[in-house]
Formats: sequence, structure tokens, C-alpha cells
Amino acid sequence: MDLKNTFGVLVDELRKKNPVIHAITNYVTAESCADVALAAGASPVMADEPEEVAQITAGADVLVLNLGTLNYTKQIAMERSAEVAKAKGIPVILDPVGVMTSNIRLDFALKLLNKGYISIVRGNHSECAALLDGKTGGRGVDNLTEGTEEGEALKTAKDAAAKFGCVFAVTGAIDNISNGKQAVVLNNGHPLLQDITGSGCMTTMLVAACAAVTKDMLVAAALGVVIMGQSAELAANLLEKKDGPGMFKVRLLDCVYHVTTKWNLVNLKPEEKVS
Repeated sequence: MDLKNTFGVLVDELRKKNPVIHAITNYVTAESCADVALAAGASPVMADEPEEVAQITAGADVLVLNLGTLNYTKQIAMERSAEVAKAKGIPVILDPVGVMTSNIRLDFALKLLNKGYISIVRGNHSECAALLDGKTGGRGVDNLTEGTEEGEALKTAKDAAAKFGCVFAVTGAIDNISNGKQAVVLNNGHPLLQDITGSGCMTTMLVAACAAVTKDMLVAAALGVVIMGQSAELAANLLEKKDGPGMFKVRLLDCVYHVTTKWNLVNLKPEEKVS
């Protein structure tokens, strides 16, 4: 698979199509998620009223379910939207924020997965491992373990993808993405991504934007992660000595725009693995 050229075609298609992303997301990162979608060429809508979500999803190109600020009403809205998306063949991207710390979150995420609603899961290693094992354990929503043993995060991605029949993108210092048979390993990004709110949620939105322009969910997940990683590297390079996480986040948004409008300048060397 010629990933760079494949990605280039899809990035062009993304900006031409201007796909609609229906995101039932969390209020902590909603603005950042909307901004990054717009910067990449997508059109976000963030409706979570249960009485209207089915209609909104039916008119969208892709659905994002982000569990960051989950409540009972949102669970109803998410299930209704997921049902419509499945019936219409609309990709559904799950961001399982903090599922390792809460039984309610974990049980709901597993319910969505077991009903076959989900096309791609984008989460950190702790979240994806919790889904795979069906167990909670931890404090807060940050990554507790990067899967530092060689191949650990890759194994989690492959095993979870095979178990649930969808693509898993396990993101971190090294990103491991698998459909259960094939895998892509990426080493892009910058440590400052850990110092801003919403980097994972924004990555999920980029994955969703890419899922709207291809039927290959492995490629979509990899491209979304690549756009974020390349944008982070470029943003960090633009910082001055006086700058920190605040300016990095501002630059990051600009760089998502530049990466998706000047793809020929991207320095991409993904490692493909086939099991």
C-alpha cells in the first residue's frame, strides 16, 4: 500500500467534499474539536438532544461518539444516532474517554461495540486495553500506560480490533492502528500534545473527517492520526523560546490547515505490518 500517495488523494477529497461530522462530544473540548474539523476542511455539527439526533445523523457523513462528559441523556442520544448510522452505512468513530476509570463508561462503550455500531475506536493505550479486557482500574482520564513493552500497544490494537470487528487506533508516543489483520505503526507527533486539553479528542475528529472520504477504515484512522502528528511537529517547530503549551495549541490549529492544504510537503514514513 502506497500510503503517502493514498493519503494525498484522500486529503484532497476531504477538502473538496467538506464532509459533515455529527459529533456528540464533551463540553470540555467541544470548541477545539469544532475548530480542528473546520481547519481540516470538514463541517462539524454538535447536536446531543435525543429528540433531534437521529435526523442530524441521517444528514451527516460520519458520526463521532465521545464519552468525555457522559450522562444518561447523552447515552440515549448516542444510541439513537448509532442506530441510524448503522442503518445508513455511516461510519461511527468512538472516543472511549476514561473507560478504564468508570464502570458506566466502560459498560456503555462495550454495549456500543458489541452491537456492531462502531467503525473505528480512537483511544489511548489504557482506554483500549480496558475495552479489550473488560476491566476498569485507574484514576482520571489520562493515559496510565503507554504499552511500553515492545509490541504491547500493537498487540492491544490488533487483539481489540479482531475481538470487536472494527479498527482500533491506539495513540500515544507511538501510534498503533489495526483492523485485526493489518497494522500501521506511526512515529509522528510531539510531547507537547500531552500538555494541552483535547489533543486526543481533536485527533478523533480528524479520524472522523478521513472516514467520511474512504471506505477503508484502517486508512482513515491512520490518515487522521498522521495529520495530527505532522501538525504537532510543525507547530512545535514554529514556537519561540518564550512560547509554551498555549501558543502550541494555537499553532496546532494553523498547522492542521497547512498540512491538509500542502500535503506534498509532509514528511511521512509509516511502518506497515501485516500479520
